[in-house]
Amino acid sequence: MKVKVSQENFSKLLGLVTGVVPTTSSIPVLSNLLIETEGDKVKISATDLDISVISLLECEIAKKGSITVGAKRFQEIVRELPGEEVDLEVDGNRITITCSRANFRMMGMEKDQFPKIADLEKEEKINISAAALEKMIRRSIYSVARDDTRPVLSGVLWELSPKEMAMVGTDGHRLARMAIKGDFPVKEEMGVIIPPKALNQVLRLIGGTDEVAIAIDKAFVGFFVGDTTVYTRRIEGTFPNYKQVIPSSNENVLVIERSALMSAAKRVSLLADSKTHKIKVHLTKNKIKLTASTPDLGEAEEEVPAGYTGEEMVIGYNASYVLDVLKNSESDEMKFELGTSVGASILKQAEEPDDESYVCLVMPLRLAEQE
Repeated sequence: MKVKVSQENFSKLLGLVTGVVPTTSSIPVLSNLLIETEGDKVKISATDLDISVISLLECEIAKKGSITVGAKRFQEIVRELPGEEVDLEVDGNRITITCSRANFRMMGMEKDQFPKIADLEKEEKINISAAALEKMIRRSIYSVARDDTRPVLSGVLWELSPKEMAMVGTDGHRLARMAIKGDFPVKEEMGVIIPPKALNQVLRLIGGTDEVAIAIDKAFVGFFVGDTTVYTRRIEGTFPNYKQVIPSSNENVLVIERSALMSAAKRVSLLADSKTHKIKVHLTKNKIKLTASTPDLGEAEEEVPAGYTGEEMVIGYNASYVLDVLKNSESDEMKFELGTSVGASILKQAEEPDDESYVCLVMPLRLAEQE
């Protein structure tokens, strides 16, 4: 193989692809990139067996070929090269990297040692607005479980139907669901569970892109973004019936300015317990009061004007959970639908487009006086 590529574009591409390379692996070749020619482009592939990224870049090809080479060192070398163009030349299991007066030689492995990557190119694809996909991912991914004790909760449920798409994340203590209405080329309702790592890779790619094509088979999901494709293995299992835990009769309603609540919650939570992040919300007619108390730190309280209709109550929240909802909202005002101080709270945007629905559930923390 002998090719010439743009140093700037090649370095950017490597930064995207190497994001899935495992830091440690019992299979040495997984620490490598597969570099090969395809048509008039150079093709770079990386995988950890569950998630794969493949990207193509235009180049000048003098000789076709392939090699696998250590991802981290190769990326670092290309990033630091001093010139505008990079020459890559493969001779057996060795690749030479030349740029201006710099010259590097690295040992690699043959292509046949690199694992086979899923290929959904010929599968029927669903096209979706990149902006809509980004919004669904960002507004659900933060709620997934951070451990693998229940694998299905460590992924995002993607629900597809002809008239609506939605992504749902939950860890059992909170839930976020972002739905987009529209006409989608989906023949029947389905749900797939996708690892957050794959969705984060997609988020890195879709900036400046108008549309994303998506293909699904029984084992994998493929996201096609320009000249880059992300393949991810689906998480197997049945996602819990989350709809049955969303209250439908919370009659106490709080409407509050989003930025004011977010700022106050950040400040008060500075003196909250570092493990529970617990703050108390004291609900009264025209205002709320946020308080936090930790024996070895001190106490904090702040009042925020608000519109509240319902029974006066005190409710405890993990401040981080509430702040995650607020940070991922766009409405000037937020609406809290509350039942009791120990029942699930529903958080919504007070105003949102007709074709969107963003609903979050947060379970309260039990207060000392409730125990």
